[in-house]
Amino acid sequence: MYKCNSPMSRFLESMNIDYEKWHDGVGYNLEALKEANKKEREAIEKILVDRNPPDWRDIEALVILDTPGARSALKAALLGGIYEVNMAVLRYVPKLVNDESRSKLIVEALRSASFDDGLSLTLDIIEKYHPKEIVRELFHGLLNREGEVAVHFASMLFYIYGKSETYFDRGNREFFLKFNTTKISDRKIIFQEL
Repeated sequence: MYKCNSPMSRFLESMNIDYEKWHDGVGYNLEALKEANKKEREAIEKILVDRNPPDWRDIEALVILDTPGARSALKAALLGGIYEVNMAVLRYVPKLVNDESRSKLIVEALRSASFDDGLSLTLDIIEKYHPKEIVRELFHGLLNREGEVAVHFASMLFYIYGKSETYFDRGNREFFLKFNTTKISDRKIIFQEL
């Protein structure tokens, strides 16, 4: 197999994701990937390309490889419909898609993604990229998404419109939390206040 403590073995070991690594968002050992020789990198690329479905860690590693096969796998990953993967591609290789496609993917995530499937990453991207169709979807989500999500949408809108210096500004936390209600009538009143 591969020598103990070789870049290849270190990278493969880092692919074993347990609950703690998953929960803490620990990625693969990218330093080992960068140290790998040509043959090892080709073997790693094959492993990554064959993973179906990929996750954000695979996307991050494919970006480091930056080969024609890796770029092709990144494009194919966008077709899988996994919000977390789509947002990882947008985060790590935004030049891979045009603005129209980027906005479409973000709007889709805003409509349906959960915090376990890419919504946090979507909001991270929106901090820097928020054309009108994305802002419109944030407003729509304030009334139509579940309360926990609406809280974050309100916070992002405060940030986009310059009402807070950071996303989820603690100074406005109490107001944002008012959106965490299942009663649409209550949420509409808070929406007017916003």
